Amino acid sequence: MTFTKSKSISNKIGIIASLLVLTGTFILLWRSFSASGYGTYSGQIAFYLLTFPLALLILGVAAFIILLFLIWKKSALFLKIVWAVVCISFLGLALLSGIQNKHYADRIGTETALMDNYTFSFSGTDTYSDLEEDVVYKTAEDEDLLLDVWDTKVNDENRPVIVNIHGGGWSSGDKSEVSSWSKWFNSKGYVVFNVEYSQNGPDMWQKQISDTHAALNWIVEHADEYHLDINRINLIGASAGGHLALLTGYTELKENSLVPKETDSDSTVKINSIINLYGPSDLLQLYGKNNSKEFVQPLLEQLMDDQPKTEEIKLSYQQMSPIQYVNESSAPTVSFVGLKDKVVPEEQIEILHEKLDENNIDNRAYYFPFSDHSYDTNWDSIANQATRQKIEEFLNEYN
Repeated sequence: MTFTKSKSISNKIGIIASLLVLTGTFILLWRSFSASGYGTYSGQIAFYLLTFPLALLILGVAAFIILLFLIWKKSALFLKIVWAVVCISFLGLALLSGIQNKHYADRIGTETALMDNYTFSFSGTDTYSDLEEDVVYKTAEDEDLLLDVWDTKVNDENRPVIVNIHGGGWSSGDKSEVSSWSKWFNSKGYVVFNVEYSQNGPDMWQKQISDTHAALNWIVEHADEYHLDINRINLIGASAGGHLALLTGYTELKENSLVPKETDSDSTVKINSIINLYGPSDLLQLYGKNNSKEFVQPLLEQLMDDQPKTEEIKLSYQQMSPIQYVNESSAPTVSFVGLKDKVVPEEQIEILHEKLDENNIDNRAYYFPFSDHSYDTNWDSIANQATRQKIEEFLNEYN
């Protein structure tokens, strides 16, 4: 094979590879801007790039280095243009995501550090006092359900409580996954209880809400042991955990049926406030209207045992929807969601807070313009910096 022919083949391979990279870049940009397709590979990659924009910067710099190499080698103009577009696309999206979220964070009155947005930070403070793991709070069907207790020595008695319910699409996840939030609340003087719940078998939807209510009752029963102020109990959850936090906070169990919580009820635990991190409020609407149906619908079908095809199943979906139980006795609620969320659309937050407004319940909702589902995975992202400040502000008001 002659040198000229070899160089020609090499150029063709370079052109094909560059076109593939350009196509992949456009697909990722489309997924990022359209907030769709978490169940696809491109959608999941777009999620990680939005959550960790440092990866976008790295890709942009890598494309820039390739561009410089092509200029040095005096390669075809076409190749230079392709890699210039790739470079500008990645760097532009990285900067745009930070600037957009920074602008929104400033608008809602929070102070954030732009450069902290460009990190791979998975956890915050390591400050906590004692961790008591795998405490049994309920035994059902020969299965022990457990919780972890994050104690604090910030104060010694009458201490406020955070009940932290993990996410995971109702069928996965673990109480240990929310440790970053638990440590942070712990450092603020809250005793934190990380709660697990049933994740298998039929009637899972009924078991889970029964579990979270049982956990609340266990915490109240052990208030003296942990020096808790049972008048300062707060719930937090993310994604599916946010849904369960809302549902638990707005309801009480009477004869194994969910009913809206009433102010004058003596049979229920008083909830001071609820913190909802991108949790859905209307499961029936979520099933039909979300940006990742191939991902979300199977999760809901597993939770509810079926598709909402019959009136009976539709009723079950409604019974597991927090929005059905909002009334004048509901706890103050703060919600957070990204406008690029591919799993739980912002409409799920909007309809919940409209219902809270109708019932004159104090509530706040924050919508981060360039954030995806589980944006707090990047602990120091601008969105999560602002989220922590708003949560602390909210808790200080009600505790």
